[in-house]
Amino acid sequence: MHFNVFTRHVSRVHKIIGLVAGVLLAFWVVSGFYFTLFPISEIRGDHLRTPIEHGTLEMDDVQISVEEAMDASGIWGFQAELKMFMGDPVWLVSNTHDKRLIDARTGEKLSPLSQEEARNIFDAGVGRLTSYGGEVFLLEDNAPREYAGPLPVWVFEASTGERAYQSPTTGDILAVRTTEWRIFDVFWRFHILDIIGDDQIDSWWMKLAAFLAIIMVISGFIILVQRIMRRKLFS
Repeated sequence: MHFNVFTRHVSRVHKIIGLVAGVLLAFWVVSGFYFTLFPISEIRGDHLRTPIEHGTLEMDDVQISVEEAMDASGIWGFQAELKMFMGDPVWLVSNTHDKRLIDARTGEKLSPLSQEEARNIFDAGVGRLTSYGGEVFLLEDNAPREYAGPLPVWVFEASTGERAYQSPTTGDILAVRTTEWRIFDVFWRFHILDIIGDDQIDSWWMKLAAFLAIIMVISGFIILVQRIMRRKLFS
């Protein structure tokens, strides 16, 4: 008798938790289904990117030594790379925290890049995006959730709402954000129960959901045992 009373209480708990778990399961299934609709490369906007042809490096064009480039950079650099950048030879001087582009012909410091230079790089690197029309602006603070990189950053915002982010020090296109990415991000937050938006999969909400799932399984086994004892397993 006592076991039957206990089982009735367990059954109520099982049903209540099952209702909560059902809502969570719906979120997981819907978000998981969306994740399968698009290749991750398309979510990241890779289909909008175009490899930039910077040109071929000719050593005869290099007039500035690596030591002179480091001095001109204005930073304490422990690494320098000679490469082509938008048709010109440059030194990329860097350390752990900062980078600078130095013209390898004149020694002129190119970083930070101007708005016109940034627009030219956007046209070359995300031409499909810039073909829609839009504007280039410098974002210095209050970056949106979709961009987690360093500031300031050059932004191209297309008339269709997509955005591309570019480093003003190196000209690298750091991220492309599309409508599909933003929907993906919302569903991802639901998927991992990211309530506060810090992208932590070990949040207390996720732990609570896991704990409730364990309680639901244990209570289900108790109900199963009770039904077997009463020979009403399939009734």
